[in-house]
Amino acid sequence: MTRDDPGAGTSGFGGDLLDLVVSASADGVIAVDDQGIVRLCNPAATELFGRPARELLDAPFGFPIVAGQSTDVELTQPGGGVRVVEMRVSATTSYGAALRVITLRDVTSRWLAFQRLLLPTLPDLAPHQAAVVYRPAAEQLGGDWYDALPLPGGAVGAVIGDVAGHSLQAAAAMAQIRNMLRALLYDRPAAPGSVLATLDRTLHAINENPVTTACVACIEPSGDGWRLRWSSAGHLPPLLLTAAGTPEYLHTEPGLPLGVEPGRPRFASTRSLPGGATVIFFTDGLIERPGESIDVGLAALAAIAESSAGLPLDELCRTLADQHPGDGHDDMAILALRMPAGPHDGDAAR
Repeated sequence: MTRDDPGAGTSGFGGDLLDLVVSASADGVIAVDDQGIVRLCNPAATELFGRPARELLDAPFGFPIVAGQSTDVELTQPGGGVRVVEMRVSATTSYGAALRVITLRDVTSRWLAFQRLLLPTLPDLAPHQAAVVYRPAAEQLGGDWYDALPLPGGAVGAVIGDVAGHSLQAAAAMAQIRNMLRALLYDRPAAPGSVLATLDRTLHAINENPVTTACVACIEPSGDGWRLRWSSAGHLPPLLLTAAGTPEYLHTEPGLPLGVEPGRPRFASTRSLPGGATVIFFTDGLIERPGESIDVGLAALAAIAESSAGLPLDELCRTLADQHPGDGHDDMAILALRMPAGPHDGDAAR
């Protein structure tokens, strides 16, 4: 290789090392000297980093290098997002110079599959119907999540949230926050504001987590109908669809996202739900377009929901995801719950 080649390294290294690079060209290969400076990289490595060879060569590698070590690292891409790469390090020499040869393999798909396993399968929430859609953004890790669970007294809990970022840290924080929220909501189903306040203080005390938005809700029996209690931590309002298909956003005190000011109080709102009504929780990837007011996206989503209100619940969710007004740059999660059409039967709930 010469410096004019896309993956060329510095001169002075022998054919044995070049042969190693060529033979492993399906994976990224980088050679680093004893000072941690990149001396050679192949085209597959430049593709993984998303940068030309001239930006990698003669510069510090940027990750700890220990011979015999294998670890997964995140490579931030120039256009945003990250790739998760398995990094294997071995030692060699060339013309008496000690080198570390680093083999890089993209394992983002493995982590995406693991992230999907972290998201729950909805339990039986009868007499309510429930449906979800989750779609990651352009094969990137993300922090969007949903949850729904039966609660004491015939109530149903619902959670939607979004951890900032597209990284392993965001995915890990999502799993931790979801599990903590589930326990807190089951313990105090009638107090979603208190649930968010306790979660915020706990996260602040035990760990540094990325900024997170969330909406926590409880749908509980009320007379012969249903009542919604919900609290928001900087999250978008749920969308209510009546049985006739009339859309309405359930605005409330938005509150600050989790991780911003843990000592602030959290507030909850209450709303009666008519029979056959549908409550739709969603994350901002469904509606956001850079440079466009979020109100435009909200209005477009309400129009799509109104025209699709008569669909079965799972088809309604898929339609919202397929026709979403967002630009597709971010993850999207949708959780929908539909109330029974008839009056609430208190004995059945108990």
